[in-house]
Amino acid sequence: MPWPSLGGNCKRVYLEPVRITGVGGSFISFMMLSTFSRIFRAALLLVFLAGCANGEEAVISESLRNAAIEAQRNLNYAVAASHFRKLRNRQPKDLGVLLGLARNLRYMGAANEAVRVLEEVRHTFDGLAVFHVEWGKAKLAGGKSEEAVEHFKTALEKDPGNWEIHSAMGIAYDLMLSFDEARKAYRKALELSKDNPAILNNMAISAAQAGDVDAAIVMLKRAATIARHSPQLRQNLALFYGIKGDFHEAEALSRMDLDEEAVRNNLAFYSRFKLKR
Repeated sequence: MPWPSLGGNCKRVYLEPVRITGVGGSFISFMMLSTFSRIFRAALLLVFLAGCANGEEAVISESLRNAAIEAQRNLNYAVAASHFRKLRNRQPKDLGVLLGLARNLRYMGAANEAVRVLEEVRHTFDGLAVFHVEWGKAKLAGGKSEEAVEHFKTALEKDPGNWEIHSAMGIAYDLMLSFDEARKAYRKALELSKDNPAILNNMAISAAQAGDVDAAIVMLKRAATIARHSPQLRQNLALFYGIKGDFHEAEALSRMDLDEEAVRNNLAFYSRFKLKR
Protein backbone atom coordinates (compact mmCIF):
# COMPACT_ATOMS: atom_id res chain seq x y z
CA MET A 1 0.00 0.00 0.00
CA PRO A 2 1.47 3.40 -0.92
CA TRP A 3 2.31 6.08 1.61
CA PRO A 4 -0.54 8.49 2.35
CA SER A 5 -0.49 12.09 1.18
CA LEU A 6 0.57 14.43 3.97
CA GLY A 7 -0.31 17.60 2.10
CA GLY A 8 -3.23 19.96 2.51
CA ASN A 9 -5.87 17.34 1.65
CA CYS A 10 -6.42 15.39 4.85
CA LYS A 11 -6.64 11.70 4.01
CA ARG A 12 -6.83 8.72 6.32
CA VAL A 13 -3.40 7.40 7.31
CA TYR A 14 -2.67 3.77 6.58
CA LEU A 15 0.43 2.15 8.11
CA GLU A 16 1.95 -1.01 6.77
CA PRO A 17 3.11 -3.66 9.29
CA VAL A 18 6.73 -3.20 10.35
CA ARG A 19 8.94 -6.25 10.68
CA ILE A 20 12.27 -5.69 12.40
CA THR A 21 14.96 -8.32 12.80
CA GLY A 22 17.80 -8.28 15.25
CA VAL A 23 21.36 -9.54 15.02
CA GLY A 24 21.57 -13.02 13.49
CA GLY A 25 18.12 -12.75 12.07
CA SER A 26 16.27 -13.26 15.38
CA PHE A 27 13.14 -11.18 15.85
CA ILE A 28 13.14 -8.26 18.24
CA SER A 29 10.74 -8.87 21.08
CA PHE A 30 7.11 -8.11 20.42
CA MET A 31 7.11 -5.53 23.26
CA MET A 32 9.97 -3.57 21.72
CA LEU A 33 8.32 -3.74 18.32
CA SER A 34 5.03 -2.61 19.79
CA THR A 35 6.70 0.33 21.55
CA PHE A 36 8.54 1.35 18.40
CA SER A 37 5.35 1.08 16.41
CA ARG A 38 3.45 3.32 18.81
CA ILE A 39 6.19 5.95 18.74
CA PHE A 40 6.37 5.78 14.96
CA ARG A 41 2.61 6.05 14.63
CA ALA A 42 2.47 9.01 17.04
CA ALA A 43 5.25 10.83 15.16
CA LEU A 44 3.58 10.20 11.83
CA LEU A 45 0.23 11.35 13.20
CA LEU A 46 1.79 14.64 14.34
CA VAL A 47 3.24 15.22 10.88
CA PHE A 48 -0.08 14.32 9.33
CA LEU A 49 -2.05 16.66 11.59
CA ALA A 50 0.41 19.46 10.94
CA GLY A 51 -0.10 18.92 7.22
CA CYS A 52 -3.85 19.10 7.69
CA ALA A 53 -3.56 22.27 9.79
CA ASN A 54 -1.29 23.93 7.26
CA GLY A 55 -3.62 22.98 4.46
CA GLU A 56 -6.64 24.31 6.29
CA GLU A 57 -4.79 27.54 7.12
CA ALA A 58 -3.87 28.00 3.47
CA VAL A 59 -7.49 27.56 2.40
CA ILE A 60 -8.74 30.06 4.99
CA SER A 61 -6.05 32.60 4.08
CA GLU A 62 -6.76 32.28 0.37
CA SER A 63 -10.49 32.69 1.03
CA LEU A 64 -9.89 35.84 3.08
CA ARG A 65 -7.55 37.27 0.43
CA ASN A 66 -10.08 36.69 -2.35
CA ALA A 67 -12.88 38.20 -0.25
CA ALA A 68 -10.75 41.27 0.52
CA ILE A 69 -9.86 41.82 -3.14
CA GLU A 70 -13.48 41.42 -4.20
CA ALA A 71 -14.68 43.86 -1.53
CA GLN A 72 -12.12 46.45 -2.64
CA ARG A 73 -13.18 45.95 -6.27
CA ASN A 74 -16.78 46.65 -5.21
CA LEU A 75 -15.68 49.76 -3.27
CA ASN A 76 -16.57 48.12 0.07
CA TYR A 77 -13.41 49.41 1.69
CA ALA A 78 -14.43 48.81 5.30
CA VAL A 79 -15.20 45.18 4.52
CA ALA A 80 -11.95 44.82 2.58
CA ALA A 81 -9.99 46.32 5.47
CA SER A 82 -11.67 43.90 7.88
CA HIS A 83 -10.67 40.91 5.74
CA PHE A 84 -7.11 42.18 5.33
CA ARG A 85 -6.86 42.73 9.10
CA LYS A 86 -7.89 39.13 9.79
CA LEU A 87 -5.48 37.95 7.14
CA ARG A 88 -2.67 39.98 8.66
CA ASN A 89 -3.24 38.31 12.03
CA ARG A 90 -2.57 35.03 10.24
CA GLN A 91 0.26 36.28 8.02
CA PRO A 92 1.96 39.19 9.83
CA LYS A 93 5.04 39.12 7.56
CA ASP A 94 3.12 39.27 4.27
CA LEU A 95 3.86 42.67 2.68
CA GLY A 96 0.95 42.42 0.25
CA VAL A 97 -1.50 41.90 3.08
CA LEU A 98 -0.04 44.83 5.00
CA LEU A 99 -0.31 47.16 2.01
CA GLY A 100 -3.83 45.94 1.27
CA LEU A 101 -4.90 46.79 4.81
CA ALA A 102 -3.26 50.22 4.75
CA ARG A 103 -4.67 51.03 1.31
CA ASN A 104 -8.26 50.18 2.25
CA LEU A 105 -8.00 52.03 5.54
CA ARG A 106 -6.92 55.04 3.50
CA TYR A 107 -9.76 54.56 1.03
CA MET A 108 -12.35 54.42 3.82
CA GLY A 109 -11.05 57.67 5.34
CA ALA A 110 -8.99 56.18 8.18
CA ALA A 111 -5.67 57.60 6.99
CA ASN A 112 -4.23 58.04 10.47
CA GLU A 113 -4.89 54.39 11.29
CA ALA A 114 -3.23 53.41 8.01
CA VAL A 115 -0.16 55.45 9.02
CA ARG A 116 -0.10 53.75 12.44
CA VAL A 117 -0.30 50.28 10.88
CA LEU A 118 2.64 51.08 8.59
CA GLU A 119 4.72 52.72 11.30
CA GLU A 120 4.44 49.62 13.45
CA VAL A 121 6.47 47.63 10.92
CA ARG A 122 8.73 50.35 9.54
CA HIS A 123 11.92 48.52 10.56
CA THR A 124 10.84 45.40 8.68
CA PHE A 125 9.98 47.00 5.34
CA ASP A 126 11.84 50.32 5.46
CA GLY A 127 14.11 49.36 2.58
CA LEU A 128 11.28 48.81 0.09
CA ALA A 129 10.05 51.50 -2.29
CA VAL A 130 6.49 50.16 -2.39
CA PHE A 131 6.27 50.44 1.40
CA HIS A 132 7.25 54.13 1.32
CA VAL A 133 4.83 54.80 -1.54
CA GLU A 134 1.89 53.52 0.51
CA TRP A 135 3.18 55.28 3.62
CA GLY A 136 3.44 58.53 1.66
CA LYS A 137 -0.10 58.13 0.30
CA ALA A 138 -1.41 57.56 3.82
CA LYS A 139 0.39 60.68 5.02
CA LEU A 140 -1.03 62.58 2.05
CA ALA A 141 -4.57 61.43 2.82
CA GLY A 142 -4.02 62.50 6.42
CA GLY A 143 -3.16 66.04 5.37
CA LYS A 144 0.60 65.78 5.94
CA SER A 145 1.84 66.64 2.47
CA GLU A 146 5.38 67.60 3.42
CA GLU A 147 5.92 64.30 5.24
CA ALA A 148 4.42 62.50 2.23
CA VAL A 149 6.97 64.16 -0.06
CA GLU A 150 9.81 62.80 2.07
CA HIS A 151 8.46 59.26 1.75
CA PHE A 152 8.07 59.65 -2.00
CA LYS A 153 11.65 60.92 -2.26
CA THR A 154 12.83 57.85 -0.33
CA ALA A 155 10.83 55.63 -2.66
CA LEU A 156 12.32 57.33 -5.73
CA GLU A 157 15.83 56.67 -4.45
CA LYS A 158 15.00 52.97 -4.57
CA ASP A 159 12.81 53.00 -7.70
CA PRO A 160 13.48 56.13 -9.79
CA GLY A 161 11.74 54.78 -12.88
CA ASN A 162 8.33 54.37 -11.27
CA TRP A 163 5.90 56.88 -12.81
CA GLU A 164 3.35 56.38 -10.03
CA ILE A 165 5.75 57.78 -7.45
CA HIS A 166 6.43 60.90 -9.52
CA SER A 167 2.69 61.42 -10.03
CA ALA A 168 2.00 61.01 -6.31
CA MET A 169 4.78 63.52 -5.63
CA GLY A 170 2.99 65.95 -7.95
CA ILE A 171 -0.24 65.58 -5.97
CA ALA A 172 1.64 66.29 -2.74
CA TYR A 173 3.18 69.45 -4.21
CA ASP A 174 -0.25 70.54 -5.45
CA LEU A 175 -1.63 70.27 -1.94
CA MET A 176 1.32 72.37 -0.76
CA LEU A 177 0.43 74.90 -3.52
CA SER A 178 3.87 74.35 -5.04
CA PHE A 179 2.55 74.19 -8.58
CA ASP A 180 5.89 74.55 -10.36
CA GLU A 181 7.29 71.56 -8.47
CA ALA A 182 4.09 69.66 -9.14
CA ARG A 183 4.36 70.33 -12.88
CA LYS A 184 7.95 69.04 -12.91
CA ALA A 185 6.86 65.86 -11.15
CA TYR A 186 3.99 65.24 -13.58
CA ARG A 187 6.20 65.86 -16.60
CA LYS A 188 8.70 63.32 -15.31
CA ALA A 189 5.86 60.86 -14.78
CA LEU A 190 4.70 61.39 -18.38
CA GLU A 191 8.24 60.80 -19.65
CA LEU A 192 8.10 57.41 -17.98
CA SER A 193 4.51 56.62 -18.99
CA LYS A 194 3.55 58.51 -22.12
CA ASP A 195 -0.11 59.57 -22.53
CA ASN A 196 -1.07 57.97 -19.21
CA PRO A 197 -4.65 59.19 -18.53
CA ALA A 198 -4.17 59.15 -14.75
CA ILE A 199 -1.14 61.43 -14.99
CA LEU A 200 -2.88 63.73 -17.47
CA ASN A 201 -5.87 63.95 -15.13
CA ASN A 202 -3.69 64.90 -12.16
CA MET A 203 -1.73 67.37 -14.26
CA ALA A 204 -4.96 68.98 -15.48
CA ILE A 205 -6.24 69.42 -11.94
CA SER A 206 -2.91 70.97 -11.02
CA ALA A 207 -3.14 73.42 -13.94
CA ALA A 208 -6.69 74.38 -12.95
CA GLN A 209 -5.58 74.96 -9.36
CA ALA A 210 -2.83 77.22 -10.67
CA GLY A 211 -5.46 79.18 -12.61
CA ASP A 212 -4.89 77.84 -16.11
CA VAL A 213 -8.29 76.28 -16.85
CA ASP A 214 -7.74 76.32 -20.62
CA ALA A 215 -4.62 74.15 -20.25
CA ALA A 216 -6.53 71.88 -17.89
CA ILE A 217 -9.26 71.36 -20.50
CA VAL A 218 -6.71 70.54 -23.21
CA MET A 219 -5.07 67.91 -21.00
CA LEU A 220 -8.35 66.36 -19.91
CA LYS A 221 -9.70 66.21 -23.47
CA ARG A 222 -6.55 64.31 -24.37
CA ALA A 223 -6.95 61.97 -21.39
CA ALA A 224 -10.65 61.40 -22.10
CA THR A 225 -9.86 60.54 -25.71
CA ILE A 226 -7.38 57.89 -24.56
CA ALA A 227 -9.61 56.48 -21.80
CA ARG A 228 -12.99 56.72 -23.51
CA HIS A 229 -14.79 54.64 -20.92
CA SER A 230 -13.83 56.72 -17.88
CA PRO A 231 -16.76 58.64 -16.32
CA GLN A 232 -14.37 60.30 -13.88
CA LEU A 233 -12.37 61.95 -16.65
CA ARG A 234 -15.51 63.14 -18.44
CA GLN A 235 -16.98 64.64 -15.29
CA ASN A 236 -13.72 66.37 -14.40
CA LEU A 237 -13.77 67.82 -17.90
CA ALA A 238 -17.40 68.89 -17.40
CA LEU A 239 -16.35 70.64 -14.19
CA PHE A 240 -13.63 72.62 -15.95
CA TYR A 241 -16.00 73.61 -18.76
CA GLY A 242 -18.42 74.73 -16.05
CA ILE A 243 -15.72 76.76 -14.33
CA LYS A 244 -14.88 78.37 -17.66
CA GLY A 245 -18.56 79.21 -18.23
CA ASP A 246 -19.17 76.83 -21.14
CA PHE A 247 -22.36 75.30 -19.73
CA HIS A 248 -23.36 73.73 -23.04
CA GLU A 249 -20.28 71.48 -23.04
CA ALA A 250 -20.55 70.92 -19.31
CA GLU A 251 -24.17 69.76 -19.62
CA ALA A 252 -23.46 67.52 -22.62
CA LEU A 253 -20.66 65.74 -20.76
CA SER A 254 -22.70 65.49 -17.56
CA ARG A 255 -25.57 63.76 -19.36
CA MET A 256 -23.24 61.04 -20.62
CA ASP A 257 -22.87 59.57 -17.12
CA LEU A 258 -25.32 61.21 -14.69
CA ASP A 259 -29.06 61.11 -14.10
CA GLU A 260 -31.25 64.18 -14.55
CA GLU A 261 -31.15 65.28 -10.92
CA ALA A 262 -27.36 65.03 -10.76
CA VAL A 263 -27.07 67.03 -14.00
CA ARG A 264 -29.27 69.81 -12.58
CA ASN A 265 -27.28 69.89 -9.35
CA ASN A 266 -23.98 70.09 -11.21
CA LEU A 267 -25.19 72.87 -13.49
CA ALA A 268 -26.40 74.80 -10.47
CA PHE A 269 -22.98 74.36 -8.94
CA TYR A 270 -21.22 75.50 -12.12
CA SER A 271 -23.41 78.63 -12.24
CA ARG A 272 -21.77 79.85 -9.04
CA PHE A 273 -18.54 80.35 -10.96
CA LYS A 274 -20.43 82.44 -13.54
CA LEU A 275 -21.82 84.68 -10.81
CA LYS A 276 -18.30 85.24 -9.44
CA ARG A 277 -16.92 86.36 -12.80
